[in-house]
Amino acid sequence: MSIHQTLFVNYSNPLRVVDAADFDGTNDYLSRGSDLTGAADSKTGIFSCWVRIDGGNGTDMYILDNATSLGAFRFFVRRRSTHAIEIYGYNSAGVGIMDLGTFNTTYSSSSTWLHILASWDLGAGTYTLRISDTADTAITTFTNDSIDHTTGAFYVGASPVGGSGGKFNGAIAELYFAPGQYLDCDLVYNRRKFISASGKPVHLGSDGSLPTGTAPLLYLHLDDAEAAANFATNRGTGGNLSVTGSLDTASSSPSD
Repeated sequence: MSIHQTLFVNYSNPLRVVDAADFDGTNDYLSRGSDLTGAADSKTGIFSCWVRIDGGNGTDMYILDNATSLGAFRFFVRRRSTHAIEIYGYNSAGVGIMDLGTFNTTYSSSSTWLHILASWDLGAGTYTLRISDTADTAITTFTNDSIDHTTGAFYVGASPVGGSGGKFNGAIAELYFAPGQYLDCDLVYNRRKFISASGKPVHLGSDGSLPTGTAPLLYLHLDDAEAAANFATNRGTGGNLSVTGSLDTASSSPSD
């Protein structure tokens, strides 16, 4: 494929009408009592998702995380109690090696949808965190080491504290997580693989493979009017999750 063809394919990536899963902040979360299939420790990763924060102000709320045992995190994406967004990684010894957060602490409950897009390469020393296409990156720890992604437990919408802590109060759509892959998301060309210039979701492919050419380990998606419980069906390669509680279809969508 020529470079001209590649550019055409990327910038013609169509908008996608999607629905979102609503997490009530009390009972609802997804879990997997094993590693994502094919997971390996790595220095690189890409994370993308849309969130609408409905409540939980002043509390830590986890969007995605994995842990070795009760409370022993190895990787997480959360909205902190300070209302900042944070992505944190640990090595296999439990030492924090990546703390990628936002300067802004304004991400509190609102009807506005936020797009979180982050990528990192600990070996090369490169990273970005963008909220709704705007750079908002504050880095405190970034060590040339591998994040532990082989922990035996994986959660969406809650922390690993028995599945009962840090529950997310809000809606989530188009959750994409690709440890071991990397794109420089400071480049607008690469950002348009996840968010349109008009700030809407774009088509990531049926298995999430369009952004990089390789399906991510995790891609949770709902088509318009699809049953909310299907959000636990992983369209990526890492295996399905189980629903605790009862997911509802969110009252709005990032496609609106």
